[in-house]
Amino acid sequence: MKKTKIDPQIIDLQDKLNRSLADYANFQKRVEREKEAFASLTLVSIILRFLEVLDDYQLVASHLKDEGLNMANKKFMTTLQNYGLTEIKAENQKFDPSIMECQVVVEGEDDKVIAVTKTGYMFNGQCLRPATVAVGKKNLNGESSPAGEAKT
Repeated sequence: MKKTKIDPQIIDLQDKLNRSLADYANFQKRVEREKEAFASLTLVSIILRFLEVLDDYQLVASHLKDEGLNMANKKFMTTLQNYGLTEIKAENQKFDPSIMECQVVVEGEDDKVIAVTKTGYMFNGQCLRPATVAVGKKNLNGESSPAGEAKT
């Protein structure tokens, strides 16, 4: 059997072709990730704008007690939930600064959310808008503070 010698130029060209194919595959993956990131950012931007409308819907619905308005409000919220939006359930929960913003401190159980003044939302597991809350604190007026603590 006769061995044929492979031309070094062919080996070099084959190596360049393989690298080019790998670079192109990586390029395609990067473009796809960037497209997904752009689409996600666009969706977040739109949902943030819709949250203002949702707040208005909920405010009006709480005052009017109209069944048709309540149905429209639920449908609107369901549509947003289908895109990954979830409401932050903050009332009667321990205050969590990563998803809640304290607007006021009131008399009540320490570090417990007493009231929600603006609903917060998560989008695909990340905080889109923190819940604005009133947080409780015992002895808020300093009446009967434990010994050794300074009154402020």
